[in-house]
Amino acid sequence: MKRQVILFLVLMMAVSCRDARPKVKDKPDWVIEESKMVDIIVDLRIADAAVYNNTNSPPRDKVKDWAFIMKKHKVSDTLFIKSHDYYAEHPEVAEALYEQAIDKISEMVASNSDDQ
Repeated sequence: MKRQVILFLVLMMAVSCRDARPKVKDKPDWVIEESKMVDIIVDLRIADAAVYNNTNSPPRDKVKDWAFIMKKHKVSDTLFIKSHDYYAEHPEVAEALYEQAIDKISEMVASNSDDQ
């Protein structure tokens, strides 16, 4: 199992080391920076996962989770939605954002597995 995790991490590092990530030219100033969008997306996916993994606990309030994440990143929900919509108009960049989010979550999972 450890071999598979190590192989997975090596592959992820090789893929993430490439600097051919698509960029949006002439992006408006109000759009949230790509790295911050990745961090927000990761937190939103973790919150979503918590909803489905805590079946024995009282249901989570997704609205409160959303508000907490936006406050944590010092972003208004309106700005996040507008920025998300902007990136959605540039699918190659949006895909890269979500790939980075997946990579980050995978690293967190692998790190958590190593700690146990």
